[in-house]
Order: sequence, then C-alpha cells, then structure tokens
Amino acid sequence: MPLPDNFDEWENLQDIVRLEHNKAVKTYFKNQPDNDVSEGKPRLKHSCLMKDDDTSTMTLMRMWLFEITCGHAQALQRPVYGIPWYEIQSERTFKPQVKLYFLEPYNFTIHGDGKIPQAEGEITFRLMDESSETISRSNAETLARQIKSIFATPPFTWNKGHFKCTYSDKKHGYELKLLVTSKTEGERMIRAVLDIRNHSFDRDYLQFIDNDRSYPTNPGTHRVYGRNVQKFTRRRTADVKFRFAQLLIWGKQNPINLVATSGSRLRSVIERV
Repeated sequence: MPLPDNFDEWENLQDIVRLEHNKAVKTYFKNQPDNDVSEGKPRLKHSCLMKDDDTSTMTLMRMWLFEITCGHAQALQRPVYGIPWYEIQSERTFKPQVKLYFLEPYNFTIHGDGKIPQAEGEITFRLMDESSETISRSNAETLARQIKSIFATPPFTWNKGHFKCTYSDKKHGYELKLLVTSKTEGERMIRAVLDIRNHSFDRDYLQFIDNDRSYPTNPGTHRVYGRNVQKFTRRRTADVKFRFAQLLIWGKQNPINLVATSGSRLRSVIERV
C-alpha cells in the first residue's frame, strides 16, 4: 500500500515514539498523578512524558531521563546475581535470600595505580519461614529497616583477614563463611547478622579455623595471554564497609533493593541512607 499524500516521516516517527514511550512511563509511574510537579516522583513522571510539540532534542532527553536516570532500562538487563535454578534442590534452595554487600573505601595510595582492586565482601542468608509465594512488600520493608539500623547508620565495618569463621544453623537459614582478622571479629559479625532477624547466637554452631599460612600483600606478577599481570592477592586484610542489601526471590528476575548507602547507584531502594 503506498504512503498517503503529504506523508510526514518526522511526524509519524515522533507520534509512534511518543505513543509507546508514554505508555511505558504511565505504567512505570502508575501511582503518580498527572500534571503535578510539586513533588519528586510526580515531577519525574511529568518530565518523562513526551509532548506533541517537543523538539527532537527534548524527545531524546525525556527518553534518557526515563530509561537511564530513572532506571527503567535496568529491567531489560539480566540481574547481576540470581538464585540458580540448577542448584541441587533442597529445603533451602528456593527460599528468599538476603545479600549484604561490603566494599573497601577507595584509597588513592592503595588503589591509584589500578593494580590492587578495592576489596569486597558478601554475606548471604535465607529466610526459612518464607517462600516466594508468601513473602510480601511488608516483609521487605521490615528487613530494610532492621538492616538500615544495624548496618547502615553508621555504615558497618567488617575487618576482613586471613582466618575463616563459620556459622552453620541451617534451620534458620545461616551457612556463613567469613574471612576475619580474629575469632572476636568473626563472632561480632555473626551476631550482627543474626540481629537482623532477632535470632539468638548459639556457640555450638560457631567454628573458627586458625592457620599459620602466609598471604603476601604483594604476590608478584605472572604472564597471562602475552602480558605480565598482577597476581591475585589472596585473603588481603582490609576494612570493608557496608554498601547495600538486596532481597532475592526465586521467580523474580530482579532483586529487591532493601538498603543503599550514599554513592550506591541502585534504583528503587526501600531505605536509602
């Protein structure tokens, strides 16, 4: 079928882009009123919606604001972490999982040349009294408030070191394996994690693994793919600070962002510090 007389390519393109874009914006901001710029989220909605008299630059800016700044495009990405479906199934496998993430603050003296990356740390546990069907937004908000209180105000510091401290209480969802500087530090960390759900510490579940191994801070270099590169530093002693917490639910593509401290780029966080 031929194009109609006086067909305008720009008007056609702008109309189609505006129609599909605004449909997505209204779905994303479905709980926000129209034509309201008095507060943050309604103002974002109004600013993201394309108007008939927008220039091409304004059209691109509104699209960038919505997809990138507001984070709508994040839904198109594969999650950084998810609960693998192919794990050996057990009572714990598909239970909701909480992840606490820690990062060493950037220090130009240590990290400036790029050879030593910032140390990281993760602690995970499962909610054995919940499932993907029963867990709700209310549960997530309760977790977020507890984690914010214990780990984010002020940001909790984990002293990572050479020694391994474990805590195995599968009934309550804990299979913790932490690298720490001492047994005291390991117990301090474990107690803090248990406090999130008000669980009591049981010394029978604790094991501290001492060792006399040496872990050099500068392990040297080796040749990889035709280049000399820095060897990985094993069990480097470092203070890592709490950055964010997420809730991972089997069957839900993206994690629920519970808590995030200043500088985190997570979107749609329940409790932001």
